[in-house]
Amino acid sequence: MKQWNRKLGDDSHRYYDIIIAMVLLTGLTGFIVNEFLLLIPTGLLVAVAIMSKLYDRYGGTKLSLMNPKQSIRLFPGDETNLTFRMRNDSKAPILNGQLSFYSEPIVKGREAFSRQAQKGFIYQLPLSVVHKGETGVTMPITAQYRGVTRFSRLQYKFPHLIKFQPIIMDYQHKYHTEVIVYPTQKPVYGIDEVFHLSIGDQTASISPYEDLLTPIGTRDYVTSDPFHRIHWKASAKTQQLQTKVYERQVDMSWTILVNLSEHTRLGNQHISNHLEDLLSYASYLCQEATKRSFSYEMSLNMRRPHDRPYYYQPEGQGPQHLKESLELLARLNKDHLLMPMEELMYRIHQQMYKKKTILLLGEIPESCYRFIRKWQNQGVRVFVLDVQQENPVLVRIGQGGGAA
Repeated sequence: MKQWNRKLGDDSHRYYDIIIAMVLLTGLTGFIVNEFLLLIPTGLLVAVAIMSKLYDRYGGTKLSLMNPKQSIRLFPGDETNLTFRMRNDSKAPILNGQLSFYSEPIVKGREAFSRQAQKGFIYQLPLSVVHKGETGVTMPITAQYRGVTRFSRLQYKFPHLIKFQPIIMDYQHKYHTEVIVYPTQKPVYGIDEVFHLSIGDQTASISPYEDLLTPIGTRDYVTSDPFHRIHWKASAKTQQLQTKVYERQVDMSWTILVNLSEHTRLGNQHISNHLEDLLSYASYLCQEATKRSFSYEMSLNMRRPHDRPYYYQPEGQGPQHLKESLELLARLNKDHLLMPMEELMYRIHQQMYKKKTILLLGEIPESCYRFIRKWQNQGVRVFVLDVQQENPVLVRIGQGGGAA
């Protein structure tokens, strides 16, 4: 499929009508008065008409827009440069061209090149393309809001070299460059209290749990050591009883559950008025877990077409996992349908296979406390984000449902 849909100016037919009329006028006049010099303008007009037709046919046909697949990742307030590159394989240069495109208000470019449009901005950048070469234009952009945007309605307009009427070229493909704006990270307090020790696969210097399949050495035997822990070969070599030492392991994983809905007094569910704050708190928790080398998973009660019908990130840790978390939060679309929090917690309960620390963000409907009590009876600690205090703080929920 060709890149551009090319359109000539609306006055193109009128231009050729005028040229034909002038050719007939000068030609007939020169023939009638038998004056050869009057045929020179006729020849020039015919040459202009032929060149105009040729440019109509070939002008801009060898123009291509570079369209790399790339993502630009920013936080609100960050600035970067957006570059468009075009290549002209024709021998004729394109002068005084103008590239225009549309973007959502998630990002904003320089005001000198933009104008307000419905639900976004339209940008117009000057761009002349040399013959047999590649040229680019760069515009600074600033991230404004969380979300993901692509640039659409790309159009390139340039004047006809002979007629000076515009040739308009509409880009036919999707422009692959996207800008991902992560949520602002708002601090959450009380994280140092969120700690749960259980058997896991994370190495720890201090832990009551040992991995009996991973011996790391021996030490001198003491009377409190069990008899089956004695390392007989090492004891024979040293002529002194030696005890096997195993690698100590612990599970310090989090399950982050975010309720993006609120209920009216009549019990109707709607998108939370504090949606962006909740996503900012979730973003901060993901970053803190990564700093502390904790593994975590995250679920949000918004539906999407997936094998799990809600926004979900499997358990993991490290910088790459954090990057995926931030991208998941950025791509969340508030126009999607909500899943009742009770249904989300039911699904989490069905899939829970080990003890974890659960962090709840957002409103907790009364119907959800039965799952919280089930988890607590299984030895799981549950924390809720209390935003009513001066600073948002994680508070442990007691067995009775209140703060512990």
